[in-house]
Amino acid sequence: MNFKSTLPYIPSAEEAVRQFINRYKAIEARSPTSLPGVERLRRLESARVKGTSGWLLNMFKGIAYNMPFINDLHPFYRELMGIIISIDEYKHSLGKLTNSSRAINSISRDALRMIKAAQDKDEIIKARRMYVSRIIDLINDLGPELRTLKEAAIKMSRLPSISVEKPTIVVSGMPNTGKSSLVVCVSTKKPEIADYPFTTKQIIIGHVKVYGIYAVQVIDTPGLLDRPLSERNKIELQAILALRHLADSIVFMVDPTQHSGYTLNQQLNLLKEVSQSFKANVVVAINKVDLASEEEVKTVEDALRSLGFPYRLTSALKCTGTRELVDELINGPLRSKLIDYLRITHERALSPEPK
Repeated sequence: MNFKSTLPYIPSAEEAVRQFINRYKAIEARSPTSLPGVERLRRLESARVKGTSGWLLNMFKGIAYNMPFINDLHPFYRELMGIIISIDEYKHSLGKLTNSSRAINSISRDALRMIKAAQDKDEIIKARRMYVSRIIDLINDLGPELRTLKEAAIKMSRLPSISVEKPTIVVSGMPNTGKSSLVVCVSTKKPEIADYPFTTKQIIIGHVKVYGIYAVQVIDTPGLLDRPLSERNKIELQAILALRHLADSIVFMVDPTQHSGYTLNQQLNLLKEVSQSFKANVVVAINKVDLASEEEVKTVEDALRSLGFPYRLTSALKCTGTRELVDELINGPLRSKLIDYLRITHERALSPEPK
C-alpha cells in the first residue's frame, strides 16, 4: 500500500476561501447583449453560485471519499494509523466534511431564489453578498477539520509502502547478527529502506522473485526486534506488534560467535519473546558459521533443540544457506499464501483495463 500516491490534496481553510473567491470572480455567463443590465447580472450571479457551489461540493466530496476508510484498511495499517492519529477525530472530520454538502446545497438554493426574485441590481448584489459571506463562514467553520485531515494525510504519506498481500518473512534478532545481510542475499533487486513511524529506526524491505515475479517480501527490522519487548514504551510496542499482522514466517538470526556483543542467553531470551509475541512460525538461522568454531555452533544447536526451535546454518556474509532457507519457507509455510498471491496477480494481469 502506498498512501503517498493516493492521498488527495487538502487545502487549509484560508486556501479554500481564496480559491472560492478567485473562482467566483473568474466565472462569466454568456448573455445576449440585448438583455437589460439587471438580467445580465442575474444570469452572471446565478452562474457563479452554481459553478462555485458545485466546485466546493466536488472538492469536499473528493477529500472525504479519497482519504482512507479506517475500517477498510488491513489490520497492519489500521494498527499503525491508531498510533499516528486520533481515530475519533479523523472520523469526525471526515463526517463533518461529508455532511457539509447539505449546508452548501441549502446556501446555494437560498441564493438562487433571492437572485431569481430580485427586482433590481441592488437586490441581486445583496443575494451575492449573502451567498459569498455564508460560504466563507462555512469554509472557516470547517477549518479545524481540514487541518486535522491535512495533518493526518502528511503522517500517512510517511508510512512504509508494504504489500499486505505478499507472503512476508520478518527477520529479527540482536544487532550485528547479520539480519540486513540476509535480506540483501535473498533479494533479487536492491532492498528498499523505509522509515518506520514512531521510532528513529528504519526497516529494510527486500523482494524475492518466484516464478518470474517478485512474489515474496523479506522485512528486516533493525532496532525494532533487537531488545526485549519489556524494555519498550507503549508506542514502540504497538509499532512492533503491528508487524505481527504481516509476518507469515520469522527468521531469527543468532550469532554463535557472540562477536555482536550479546551472549547466547540474551539472544535466546529475545528469541523466546519474539516467538511468544508473534503467531507466525519461527525458524532460527545460526549465522556466521564461516567464522564460528564447531564447538560454538554445537552449543547453539543443543540449546535450540532443547527449546524446540528448528534451525538452519547460514553465512549471510557469503550468502551461504540463505536462499536455501528462504526456498524452504516458500515451499513450506508460505506456500498456501504464495499460491493465492500468484493467482490474484495472474487474474489482475488478465483483467481488462478500466475505461
